Amino acid sequence: MKRRITVWALSALLLGGCATGRMGNPGAIMGGAAIGGSLGSSIGGLIGDSNHGWHGGYRGSAIGNIIGTLAGAAIGNALTAPRQERVDDDTYAPRVRRSERTDVTAPRPRQGQRPMARLSLRNIRFIDDNRNQAIDAGEDSKIIFEIINDGDHSAFNVIPIVETVNKSRNLWISQSVMIERIEPGEGFRYTASVHAGEKLKSGEVELRVAVADENGTIADAQEFTLPTRKKLD
Repeated sequence: MKRRITVWALSALLLGGCATGRMGNPGAIMGGAAIGGSLGSSIGGLIGDSNHGWHGGYRGSAIGNIIGTLAGAAIGNALTAPRQERVDDDTYAPRVRRSERTDVTAPRPRQGQRPMARLSLRNIRFIDDNRNQAIDAGEDSKIIFEIINDGDHSAFNVIPIVETVNKSRNLWISQSVMIERIEPGEGFRYTASVHAGEKLKSGEVELRVAVADENGTIADAQEFTLPTRKKLD
């Protein structure tokens, strides 16, 4: 009984440490802890029993249980934690402005819907292949930003949105990928790919970055402008 209390206390400590960062699926963490603890206990018991008899087997089992629990929990967390894409030091932070779309009154959730999530956008960055802080014809670039859950409840089925404010020919943006869940106080770094066609003209393009909750309500939206350059002959 004492051994079990020690193992669960250490498991709780490990899970609590993960909560401040990007924690994986809690079920996978606890499952990995249970499997690791069971295997560690069995192996530790066999090793201890062969060296020091019954008492050695009991001590080896306890130690193996603890080590196996911690290792299993760590593996479960690593396998399910959201991946973070490394942000290049050459990224450019455009001057953003609040979009008028956030002034729209959010509809009241229908019966059965969860309350509107409190989501915000932060650290919007732009990075292009040649690092000239512009979108050149034929060039690939990325828009990177963070979505933060500022509310007290989990946000489900979060939709990142990256689009041009006005229709822009010869400019394609990757389709949105839904984020299944963001816990309170946690964030998710999202990357949208941008491809410019060979016939892109010189000028400017106005882009909008937004985030919608599962009710389809825009929680935050920001806009910025980037220069475009045609291909040199």
